[in-house]
Amino acid sequence: MLFKHRYLFSHTSSRLFIKKLLSFSYKFVLYTSALLFISTIQSPIVKGLSMWLAILCLSLLLTFICYLVWTVSYRHRSYNKEVDIIIVLGAGIFTEFVTPMLAARLDRALDIYQQQASATKIIVSGGQGPDEPIPEALAMQRYLIAHGVDKTDILMESHSINTYTNFLYSKQIINNLYHKAVKIVCVTSQFHVLRALRLAQKLGLSIDGVGSHTPYHFFLHVLIKDYLGVMYQYRLLLTLYCSSSWFICLYAAFIYNS
Repeated sequence: MLFKHRYLFSHTSSRLFIKKLLSFSYKFVLYTSALLFISTIQSPIVKGLSMWLAILCLSLLLTFICYLVWTVSYRHRSYNKEVDIIIVLGAGIFTEFVTPMLAARLDRALDIYQQQASATKIIVSGGQGPDEPIPEALAMQRYLIAHGVDKTDILMESHSINTYTNFLYSKQIINNLYHKAVKIVCVTSQFHVLRALRLAQKLGLSIDGVGSHTPYHFFLHVLIKDYLGVMYQYRLLLTLYCSSSWFICLYAAFIYNS
């Protein structure tokens, strides 16, 4: 994957991202190796505990790599389907203009909007935080109008405070506007797509997802944050996995020592 996208090596910020990612992976592997070594101790409790922690570390690393690959695939996914609604999720602003990351989301939405053969509406979803001069939705609307979108094709949702309420209030707009099943695509940053789709699913929205580029200098930070957010959505399954693997490791340690 890295060699396929050689531009990753051509910029300082992208090379720094790769360096951080490799360092993060190296520490995980080193920690896991140390735990596996500790598991050679004869005490069944210590052996079972170290084996269990090693399995958890390996599981975290492998699932994180899968999450990273899936995230990259959403960024490079070509989207040419016909849709009724494009939902663009907001991101923090510091002035009355959109940030580069939010502009990247809107640009990706514009690409989809411009290739539609039939009438398509764009929902710009984002409220106003305590440190934001205007609602994110208003800044997004202005950006889209400046790039040629008819104002009548833009629907504003300016009350949400997080991803869950983005979809909650957008769903209300859709239900008020349409009385039939509609085709929806959600546009957000690549690291955010999977968590966004999961939250939309919990609200009964059947949607596609498309990701936009994320600046490399803080990509790893937000990637880990949203990875943990996705894991939290499956906390019951994770609890069952952790508890069952603990009992299996402990049982195996006692059997090995007997």
